[in-house]
Amino acid sequence: MENTNPLTAPSGKPKINEHALYKWLILAIAVTASFMAILDINIVIVALPKMMSHFGVNVITIDWVIIAYTITYSIIILLTSFSSKKYGLKIPFIISIVFFLIGSAFCGFAPTYRIMIIFRIIQAVGGAGLIPISVNLIAKYFKAQERGTAMGVWTIGIMVAPALGPIIGGYFVDYVDWRMIFYFNVPIGAVLFLGTLILLENDKPSKPFAKKFDFAGFILIAICLGTLLYVLNEGQTLEWNSAVIRLNELISAASFILFIIVEIFSKKHLMDYSLFKARNFVAGNIVNMIRAGAIFSTLFLLPIFIEDVLNYNAMHAGYLMAPFAIAVAIASPIAGKISDKYGPKYLLLAGMLLFAIANFSIGSISLQTSIPFIVYNQFLRGLGVGLINAPVMMTVINSAKFEQIPDASALYNVLFQIGASFGIAWSGEELAVRQIYHLDQYARDIKYNFFEYKNTINFLRGDLIKNGGSFVKALLYPSNPVKVFDYIINEFSLIGAYGDVFVALGYLCILGGIAALAVKNIKK
Repeated sequence: MENTNPLTAPSGKPKINEHALYKWLILAIAVTASFMAILDINIVIVALPKMMSHFGVNVITIDWVIIAYTITYSIIILLTSFSSKKYGLKIPFIISIVFFLIGSAFCGFAPTYRIMIIFRIIQAVGGAGLIPISVNLIAKYFKAQERGTAMGVWTIGIMVAPALGPIIGGYFVDYVDWRMIFYFNVPIGAVLFLGTLILLENDKPSKPFAKKFDFAGFILIAICLGTLLYVLNEGQTLEWNSAVIRLNELISAASFILFIIVEIFSKKHLMDYSLFKARNFVAGNIVNMIRAGAIFSTLFLLPIFIEDVLNYNAMHAGYLMAPFAIAVAIASPIAGKISDKYGPKYLLLAGMLLFAIANFSIGSISLQTSIPFIVYNQFLRGLGVGLINAPVMMTVINSAKFEQIPDASALYNVLFQIGASFGIAWSGEELAVRQIYHLDQYARDIKYNFFEYKNTINFLRGDLIKNGGSFVKALLYPSNPVKVFDYIINEFSLIGAYGDVFVALGYLCILGGIAALAVKNIKK
């Protein structure tokens, strides 16, 4: 009988999974899966205004398209460790792809807002498995001394996706149809599904995995993460002192305390907590969380500044994210190879310092900020992030024993998500706080009976509003000159606030560099 299994071969011929190129095919699968999952998170943000108009909902309501995905994604990641140990990597990976495909397709033609949310949750169930299992695949098929190189290639997809998301999403929203942001995943997912089905070997353990699942621990940490991420996503919108935010903070803290108590006294554990005894695991994840917070704060703030302050459209803002992606793509593989040979410590330090310099530099932004300056700054930031990506993953994954890698991967991704959410929540709140600070400074310094103020008002009344060009007249006339003056002061306060937040992110990256010094530099 003819042998039709692609993973086996007639006697005397090597199996495909023994071929030198096989691990690189697996890496291609891992890159594609991770790119698709990360791209989806970023591409959807661009379409929110269109969805809001289509479904007839307000800003607070449409936010749940993102929040429902984020919360589900962060919780389901915790299941990937147990499922990988019990069923191997292929079965959970295929199930994740199927859920993501079904969710994407149904989100595309969702007729109502509530149905959209249901299928976003289904999509998140699939998306949650794609990235941690991809990391597990790299750890399985690449030796410890090769993982830096492999992760350098893998992180290109992870970091390029957030930069390409606004460009692709902006194109679909402006020139095609916002639903295409979901349909876009279907052909990529279909190819990924077939490639996984054909190429990935069936690795279900021959011996049944005896350990029982820790339902109590999972439910408690799920409640903790769900309420925490809700607070971080909605705190600024609903106000941090509101009853609903305070209640969720209390629930999150209480469930976390109960989780610790349960895990101490239970014989079943959700994760292998001995990982936290490893110095590199702890130090690497501190760097991981700081990096996530700094990256996503920047990706959150900079496009808004480019669009709302510099008055570029979404497509142009997306193009200005491209230098970041290009620099990451250049630096990541190189950093991976260097990390394999010399260890990750000094690459992490150099990357964090470059990231800090980029943030300090962009802290000088103003209305005169030029496009070349933004391009240069984005490229410098991308080089810094590219130097961090592969080494930080190598630090965390290589600190674990082989049987601990599923737990290490799941924790790494959960902490990355928490760091990103904290970064976005903090930067949004700090932006508002610093704008109020600058407004107070202007209020203190401006004397309304001084001739400089009166001259400015006369200029606005007699020259700018009445005699300005048609664009200026359409924008301002017949506004009260005092209101126009207040508008200008508000804009200057906002610009100052953006600069302050970027400088603060620079100091955060300095802390990341200090944390990198705690990494033990193990050379392979």
